[in-house]
Amino acid sequence: MRSRLAQVGLIVAGLLIALYPFTLGASPEVDCRGVPMGPGQTCAKADGSAMETYEKRVAAANAAKPIVVVIGLAVAGFGVALLVGSSRRREAAGATAD
Repeated sequence: MRSRLAQVGLIVAGLLIALYPFTLGASPEVDCRGVPMGPGQTCAKADGSAMETYEKRVAAANAAKPIVVVIGLAVAGFGVALLVGSSRRREAAGATAD
């Protein structure tokens, strides 16, 4: 029972990860070391080597969204595979016990 609950938990966690870019992550808050940024602003990297614009940071956040969705779906799929595999093992064990 515990393993089944853990597998369902893994599926739910994967689905929540996949949905994050469409819910809480839909409009990411862009900041520069804790200070909110707005359009047209720039942020120097901590080591002073380069500047990043607000637009570049928003583009990077938007580019990461499909990756987060795929990872979430992969986690959920792995949970489904574990759940199906354990169900089949239980059925096979039950069939041989009869």
